[in-house]
Amino acid sequence: MSIQDIGVKGSVHFVYVREGFTRNRYEKLSVRRSYPDAQFTRVSASAKEASDDMLDFEKLLKDDTIRHAVDSAADIADQPSSVDQLEDRENKLIEETSQYYGNSIGLMLGIGLYEEEKHVDFSKLGKLTIAGTGTLEEDQSVGSVGAIREKLRTAEAEGADIFLVPKDKETFMYEGLSNEEEALQVAGELHLRLRVVPVASLEEAIYYLSNYPKYELELDPK
Repeated sequence: MSIQDIGVKGSVHFVYVREGFTRNRYEKLSVRRSYPDAQFTRVSASAKEASDDMLDFEKLLKDDTIRHAVDSAADIADQPSSVDQLEDRENKLIEETSQYYGNSIGLMLGIGLYEEEKHVDFSKLGKLTIAGTGTLEEDQSVGSVGAIREKLRTAEAEGADIFLVPKDKETFMYEGLSNEEEALQVAGELHLRLRVVPVASLEEAIYYLSNYPKYELELDPK
């Protein structure tokens, strides 16, 4: 999804994994027709109730990461804004994203807002497709998210050149691979064309994109 779809004048994209329930084979068929890549898992009836509660919680997380993105982008862009202006922007974005859940939009929203504030275009007039995922915390750090494999596959299918992920190898708090490790593993395993770029903060992401491709040449000298 383009960040422009939620009213932000930026060039980057966020990748969203939609979840839901089907009650019978007809609903399942309908979903599959609309989303050919959809995956299905059999669950108990109680799982739906638990999911409904989780969605309410994820909505709160999304609203928080939006506030962090607005505040962080304004801070890094060093653009004077009143408290009322920031709150108005936050409320409009919360309304524009009412159909989304979870906080994985944070990083890309922060980048898009920075582009808007500074009137810059990291896509180089559409020559570069930039996507990514990651929460944005109050301290401007990028936090871990889920569904990395699915998001990478979607980004690759949509022609992304760069995919930003949380640089969380040292901070990942759950079992299994961190987002950073999983993304690099999946990219190699599936021979993806896109470049996986781990970032620890919004500022690091902006620095990378502001200096691309010079930054790439420094990383991979010929």
